[in-house]
Amino acid sequence: MKRIIFSLIFLIAQTFLFAQNKEVKKINCDSIYDQKGYSVSLEFDPKDQIILNVLFTFSKKINGKEKIIHQEKLHSQYQNVEFIDFNGDGIKDILVENTSDVRSNLTYNLFLVDFKSQKLRKIEGFNEIKNPNYLKEYDLIDCMVMSGRNWTRFYKIEGNKVKDFGYVIEDGEDENGKDLEYDKNYELTLAKILKSEKKKK
Repeated sequence: MKRIIFSLIFLIAQTFLFAQNKEVKKINCDSIYDQKGYSVSLEFDPKDQIILNVLFTFSKKINGKEKIIHQEKLHSQYQNVEFIDFNGDGIKDILVENTSDVRSNLTYNLFLVDFKSQKLRKIEGFNEIKNPNYLKEYDLIDCMVMSGRNWTRFYKIEGNKVKDFGYVIEDGEDENGKDLEYDKNYELTLAKILKSEKKKK
């Protein structure tokens, strides 16, 4: 009996210490959205640095109580959150930092904010894009990835997924010292993508 009681006390103590070690970052979104009462929180578990170490919550305060709109476990290396419109609707979407590589190329989890439906829409595959940049004029995404030879790719959000157009534009010089004409190839590739997208409409 004493052994059982001791085990229970030990388990409770461990649970209490585990809860104490968790860190919570909460962001009030009143200055970000016209609609008030929304907040983002990241509950970080410093003991779990490898897989899903953060509990992401998007909620709204209604009559003094927090209503959870979306909650999901994610991996976040530095627990940073950014608010940028990534679908051209004028509403800032939520980017939760995912990882950073040795060249400080950042990836993010993207959640599109939908106030009409009161929900978030997570975009699959977005966390594979390094240094994503939204091109509002074209409703496309590009990136500039730092590596031995910097490069750019183009993407587009279609439904809940990311479409990779498959083009890679390299910057700098080739093995023979010839200029790769990044700016020229960027514009040519962008024009090619826009033409192909126009044909689909």
